[in-house]
Amino acid sequence: MTGSCKLSTTQILSAILVIIIIGTLTAYAYTNANDALKDSVKGGMKSTVGVMATQINASDITGFKPGDETSPSYITVTRDMRAMRSMDDHILNAYILRVNQDKTITFLVDDLSQYDPQGSAKIGEVSTSPDKLEIFSALSGPTASKEPYTTKYGSFISAYAPIDDSSSGSTGNTYAVLAIDMSADDYNQNTSKGMLIILTGIVSIIIAVGAIFWFGRRAEKKAE
Repeated sequence: MTGSCKLSTTQILSAILVIIIIGTLTAYAYTNANDALKDSVKGGMKSTVGVMATQINASDITGFKPGDETSPSYITVTRDMRAMRSMDDHILNAYILRVNQDKTITFLVDDLSQYDPQGSAKIGEVSTSPDKLEIFSALSGPTASKEPYTTKYGSFISAYAPIDDSSSGSTGNTYAVLAIDMSADDYNQNTSKGMLIILTGIVSIIIAVGAIFWFGRRAEKKAE
């Protein structure tokens, strides 16, 4: 009886140890896999918005004022922006922001204005995005949201890039910031592909714990 009790205790402790070790390794692998996917998606968005920004001429967007959403020049800019971002089906929207001297951020162009007047931002509208730091940083180079966020227009993750103020060659000065949006649902779906890792971890725990008790019983029977 003493040997049997001791063996049961050993089995239980071994099972707990296995669960802790495999569970920890599974959680670590899952976190790393998702982080890598997030970095990959954000990196792709930053590359896309960076290239798009180089194709926008600052002289084409200078002088836009509230009410110009139906002007031919505004419509031309939005059409060109839609054409560029249509090359990536994950991008829902492209728009241009101004960082003002008082540190407010306002919309200058929204490429959905002709297709969804009620669901698009107007010229001069103040941005309520929590990505202020990322937008300020985008005055110097491409950036992206740290996490998805929600505004009255929906839930997104965004990438930003500077639009140079020169119409011919870079001067290193930024006139505005180009932004692109991916839906938060799309982002989460594309960065949460670690379920196989979790499933593998669970199966491994079941097999390992089962083996511990199976071999334990065999050893117990031999001891008898």
